[in-house]
Amino acid sequence: MNRKSLSVSVGLFVILIIAMTIALVLFLNADGFSRKDVQRYEILFDSSIKGLTVGAPVTLRGVKIGEVVSIKTNLYHNHQKVLNVVTVDMYPDAISEQGEISEHNVLGSLMKQGLSAQIGLQSVLTGLLYIEVDFFDSEPEMQSVTTQYPQIPTVPNNLDEFIEKFESINLVGMASRLTEVLDNLATLTGDDRLNKLIDDVGKAFVSMEAMSTEMSVSMEGVRKEFASMSRDAGEVTALLKTELPAVTQQLNETMLQLQGTMAAAEDTLAPDSPLMYQLMQSSKDISRASRAVDDLADMLQRQPDAIIFGRKAGDSR
Repeated sequence: MNRKSLSVSVGLFVILIIAMTIALVLFLNADGFSRKDVQRYEILFDSSIKGLTVGAPVTLRGVKIGEVVSIKTNLYHNHQKVLNVVTVDMYPDAISEQGEISEHNVLGSLMKQGLSAQIGLQSVLTGLLYIEVDFFDSEPEMQSVTTQYPQIPTVPNNLDEFIEKFESINLVGMASRLTEVLDNLATLTGDDRLNKLIDDVGKAFVSMEAMSTEMSVSMEGVRKEFASMSRDAGEVTALLKTELPAVTQQLNETMLQLQGTMAAAEDTLAPDSPLMYQLMQSSKDISRASRAVDDLADMLQRQPDAIIFGRKAGDSR
């Protein structure tokens, strides 16, 4: 590569770096460059604004509509006041307007309706502050001093109380207690009994795993038995479906024959049937024969020789 080509390459590289730098600046400051109209205001605070820095955002319900451009402290001898003067640049075009527009100055119109400023905390860890403008419940306060730019009224906040409570936290005590907890934890983890307990728990889990494996094997056998029983039950069911209709038909025929037999028996054993008449006559004959045998036995008892000589005269029996 000759010297001329090297110079061209270096020049292109430098141009590329400059272009990337400009693009990065435009990207990081998109809010500032995109604003066509800038209105400057002053906000006066009679309390500490430690943590508020130049470049801090000014937001309306979380949306950035401006930024802090300068911070200074002014002593007003006529009013015997020391006030913190915060100068901010506001971008009215960051606020979209809907409906009928009464006047061009959007921020001025909002301040007439009660728009005021309040200090807010961006992060507890960094302690950085920002300015929030909104319609607060508290009554806006306007400082009766002369300012270079229009003044945005302020409302009190509980930030000082929060910071005071945060600073009152005994961090040293908390650190001491945390150290004590860590020491106790180290002592506990170094105890042989704890290590033995951990080993026992590990062994218990191993035993449970082995038991689970054995149960799985046993359950496999049970599943096979149930599968066999299910197949047998299926075969029985199929057999019943095949044979049960024939058996049922035979039972029905047997029941019909039995009913016929019972009906015939009822006809035979009826009171007016010939069989029952013969039975009654036979019963009467048997009764008469029985009485005759009784009379004969009685007579032989009284006259034993009557069977040879005959019954004596005068014996009416």
